[in-house]
Order: sequence, then structure tokens, then C-alpha cells
Amino acid sequence: MLTPAPHVHHATGPYGTAVLDVRRGAWLMLDPDAAKIWHAVTVRGGTVGLADEIAVPTGQDPRAVDSQIAGFVDQMVAAGVLVDTGRPRPRRWWRR
Repeated sequence: MLTPAPHVHHATGPYGTAVLDVRRGAWLMLDPDAAKIWHAVTVRGGTVGLADEIAVPTGQDPRAVDSQIAGFVDQMVAAGVLVDTGRPRPRRWWRR
């Protein structure tokens, strides 16, 4: 399951979501579409069904939208603002 990293704070408003990574001192400003994905991950616990929710009303291909959602989530994991709680964290040699 994906969840915001412990060093991340976020707030959602009518124009999107602001994500603060206090470890890096960096802000991420998510537009309303990216905020939908962030909300699905952080509140609903995943993005299952989100591609259909976005694609069907707009006439898009759900598979294409699903791959875009997956790419966005991968970027957030790579940036360190989302962490996968289902995977064990690697042990550091200085933390035994």
C-alpha cells in the first residue's frame, strides 16, 4: 500500500494539492488531475478504478489513462514523497 512518506505534509484546495517535502525543503504543486490521483492513493488507499472514473466521462481510453496514472505514481515514489508500506525498507549499515 502506498502512503505519504513521514516527512511529507499535504493539503488539498479547490485548485489542486500542495505537497511539502520537509526533508528536501521542496514543494510540489499538483494540478486538479494530479490531485485526484494523490487523493486516491492517500485517502482511498489505491488507484483501482480511478482510470475509469477519469476516462469514461471524457471519452478517453481507460488503459491509456491507467498507464499515465501509474507513471505519475512511479514519479512520486521515485521522488520519495510516496512510500510503499508493503515493501520492507532496506537496512542501512549505520542503523542496526
